[in-house]
Amino acid sequence: MTSKPNVTRLYSSFVSGSDATVSLVEVSISPGIPTFSVIGLCDSSIRESEGRLRSAFKSTGFTMPKGHITVAISPAYMRKTGSGFDLAMAMGILFASGQLYLPSGAKIYAEGELSLSGELKATPGSCIRLKTVRGMDFDYKIIPESEVSSAGIAGFTGQGINHLSELNSVFDGNDYQETVFGFDKKGTTDDFLDISLLKGQEKTKRALLISAAGFHNILLLGSPGSGKTMAGKILSGLLPPLGPEELSDVYSLSELIEGDDTDLSFDRPVRVIGPNISVSKLLGNAQSVTPGELALANKGILFADELPLYKTEVLDFLRNPLEERKVHMTRRGVTYSFDSNFIFLGTGNPCKCGLLYEKGTKCRCTVNEINRYLSKLNGPFMERIDIFSEMRSISGDDMASIYIDEAEGESLRYRETVERCWQNAFSRYGDHYLNGNFPDTDIRDAMRIPESVVRFASELSEKGFFSARGFTRVLRVARTIADIKDSDDVSEEDVSEATQFRKRGV
Repeated sequence: MTSKPNVTRLYSSFVSGSDATVSLVEVSISPGIPTFSVIGLCDSSIRESEGRLRSAFKSTGFTMPKGHITVAISPAYMRKTGSGFDLAMAMGILFASGQLYLPSGAKIYAEGELSLSGELKATPGSCIRLKTVRGMDFDYKIIPESEVSSAGIAGFTGQGINHLSELNSVFDGNDYQETVFGFDKKGTTDDFLDISLLKGQEKTKRALLISAAGFHNILLLGSPGSGKTMAGKILSGLLPPLGPEELSDVYSLSELIEGDDTDLSFDRPVRVIGPNISVSKLLGNAQSVTPGELALANKGILFADELPLYKTEVLDFLRNPLEERKVHMTRRGVTYSFDSNFIFLGTGNPCKCGLLYEKGTKCRCTVNEINRYLSKLNGPFMERIDIFSEMRSISGDDMASIYIDEAEGESLRYRETVERCWQNAFSRYGDHYLNGNFPDTDIRDAMRIPESVVRFASELSEKGFFSARGFTRVLRVARTIADIKDSDDVSEEDVSEATQFRKRGV
């Protein structure tokens, strides 16, 4: 006669792309020859947990029970990775074997990796997992003490422990204390260049303001030394700091790459890439489903220097993420998506010698040489750019004033304007959209563009040989210009200025 197996149930979770899935962990112990098996499409890091559990139990005074031990992790059809299931499996075994008191009807969440000595360790992706779990109805939520910063960022409440032996006081001693976790708020660095340093480049200063105010992609072409790289550093100082939920999104992804060493800052991310960047570096690692530069730039800036020197396949690959503001990767037939909602800032020379925009006859490049140099920036890729501005060498007086005049804090005033424009956009569209990333629905009504202004814009677009996509981008930029002026409706004057930023010497 066989006896009925003793089964316990609790919950944990695993990361899947930029999201997490909550899993039911079931532990069954039945009489028989001692075996240990884990089922449910689990990778080797989960299946190898037996050795960690045995050693951790022995180090903390618990014992691995005799008999058939089966751990089932649901949903069984989804592939699962990571050692963060260790704590849930250990607790399930201890509950099922009677070594720990299981409160009747209690719904328990647990995560964390166990060391051989029973210490509990954080695992990558904790912020993503805890964000998913935070609003769910659990009676007990147990995590590693080393994850409390991630828990604070994610808005998660629960109890942190350092060692498996602490479970005795939590359950047998009825000492569960749910905590609202915090984290070390480092604020913003304010370590950016002031826009007042951009001497003699009034059009570019205006372009940077519009780009920041509407979250528009921007391209700066100009002479060597004209301040293109400086403009890239200036743009980051015009953007408002991350909000709490945005910080959680940004930290979640960077934690997958950098682990617990990720800097906690409300500064928006700035990812800098160069001509040697590859598609795989932009996309990320499909085998481990970890994000690349596009996803890591989410909520911030992707700064692409020397853009005309990039490989054609890289520029072709960028087209879809710049339009959709998402990036996708596929592993074993499963598609994972990451948000890539950033300002794309491209810079480069306008010709091989870089002097095309200089006054006089300094540029010696032929028309064919110029076209060949800029050939990669033609067509569909350029349609994803909202704002163009050319930059020329500055005068001697302007150059001297960079080091003589003190920075006037002009960027802080610009940022105040940008924050006001963002609030206007959030009032119109909701908290997730700005003019540059608002979906291509009926933007005329959503952006408050009168019919007469739309007709005026279409006439200008026809004269400027803009495509349908370019026409839409003119309207988006015009809406941002109206926001800068604090105007409710878009005017013909706003559209006229917006078309000036579509013209480019390429």
